[in-house]
Amino acid sequence: MKKSILYLLFLGAFFTACDNKDDTVFEETADARLNAALASYEKQLIEAPYGWNAVIYPGGGGTYGFHFKFDEKNRVTMYSDFSGETAAKSKESSYRLKAVQTPVLIFDTYSYLHILADPDKSVNGGETGLGLQSDFEFSIFPDSVKAESITLVGRKNNSRLVLTKATQAQVAAYAAGDLADAVLFNNITKYQAYFKRVTLGNITYEITLSPTTRTIKLTWLDGSVPETFTTSYYFTAAGVSFTSPLVNGSQTINGFTNVTWNANAAQVGVTAAGVKGTIVGAIKPLSVDLAAARRWWQEPIESGGDWRSLNGFHVNGIDDAFKIQNLKADDAEYAFVIYQPGYNSGYDLFGPIFYGDEALRLIYGYAPAPPTFSSDGRIIFRDFGTLGTVPTSGAATESAKLLYEASGYYLIQTSETTYDMVSAKDAKSWISWQ
Repeated sequence: MKKSILYLLFLGAFFTACDNKDDTVFEETADARLNAALASYEKQLIEAPYGWNAVIYPGGGGTYGFHFKFDEKNRVTMYSDFSGETAAKSKESSYRLKAVQTPVLIFDTYSYLHILADPDKSVNGGETGLGLQSDFEFSIFPDSVKAESITLVGRKNNSRLVLTKATQAQVAAYAAGDLADAVLFNNITKYQAYFKRVTLGNITYEITLSPTTRTIKLTWLDGSVPETFTTSYYFTAAGVSFTSPLVNGSQTINGFTNVTWNANAAQVGVTAAGVKGTIVGAIKPLSVDLAAARRWWQEPIESGGDWRSLNGFHVNGIDDAFKIQNLKADDAEYAFVIYQPGYNSGYDLFGPIFYGDEALRLIYGYAPAPPTFSSDGRIIFRDFGTLGTVPTSGAATESAKLLYEASGYYLIQTSETTYDMVSAKDAKSWISWQ
C-alpha cells in the first residue's frame, strides 16, 4: 500500500514537471506566425513586376475580369471588364492586409471591385440591397497560395477571386486599351435584331449573350438536330475568355480574340478556333424550341406565380423603349411589368405594377385572352379587355399595343428561370421575363 502511494506521488510529480516545462510545438507565437504570413503575402503581391490578372466569381453568379498592380504604399491600381469605361481607364484605391482569424486582403476604399458589391441595383443591375453578391474582403488560405497564382475567398458572399501573375505584354495591352477593345464584344447587344450568328469554318453558331449573368450560349445544328453549349465568360486584353471551352468535333473554342467593331456596318468581328468571322443579325432562331412558348405560359399556372420584367420592351436597339420605368400612378412608383397567365378563368393579366403605401399595387392593367400557340413555335396574344381605367397613351398603352402584334413572339429560354420573348415579325422588339 505504501509503495502504491509513493508510486502515485512520483507520477504526479512527473506530470507536474511536464506541465510546468516551458516547451511549445512552434518556436514562435501564433501572432508572430500570422504577422509573418501577412508580410509574406504582401511581399508576393507587391513584387509581381507586372501585377496580377484576376477573375472574380461573385456569390450571385457571373464572372468578371480585372488587372491589379499593388505597391508598397498600400495602393492598388486596377482595370475592370465591367464596362467600357472601367476597361479603358485605370483606377487607384487603397488596400491592406489584416489578421482576422486568417490573413485577409481588404480593398478598403471604393474601387471597380466595389461596383460588383454595390447594393444599389442601378449601379450594377443586381438585386436591391445585394448588388451582384460580390466581395471586397477576401480570406487567404496557405494551401491556395502558389508562386504564380493565389486563390482567395470572399468573407461575406464566398466570392472566389483568382489572381494570376501578369506578363509584361499583358500589362502593356491593358495600358494600350486592349481590354476596352475586347469589351466592344458587348456591342452585339446593340444589334437591332435579337438573334446573332457567326459562321466559323463550315459551322454557323447562334450567340445568345446575357451580360447581366455573364453567360453565353452557342447553338448550332448537327444535321437537323440543335446542339447547345453554355458557359460563363469574362474579358481579358486578348478578348473574350470562356470559363469552359466548347469542343465541337475538330473545333475547340476557348473564347473570341481579335474583337473589332465596325461602326459603319454596326457589326462585331471576331476570331475563334483560328478562324475569322463576323457576327450578323437574324430575324428568326437558328432552331426554334417548339415547346418553349407553351412552357413559358404554363409554368406560372402550375406554380401560382407570374412573369416580371423591370425594363419592359426593348425596341430597335433601345432598352426600355417606351420609358415604362418613368410611370407613376398618383403617389405610387413604378415597380415592374407583370404577365400573369390564368389571372382569371377567361383572361390573363399584363401591365405595370406600382409600389405605394408600402405595398405592391395593381392600379390598372390589360386582360389578354388566353394565347394561341402556332405549330412553328410562336405565341400569339389577343386583346380581351382592360382592368381599371387604363391610360389612352403613354408607356403602358404602347406596351400593350406591341404585345398584341399579330405575328406573335418566339420564347427563348435563357436560364432555368428566365425567358426572352422576341417579336416574330422582325426580331427587333423583345422583353425579358423572370
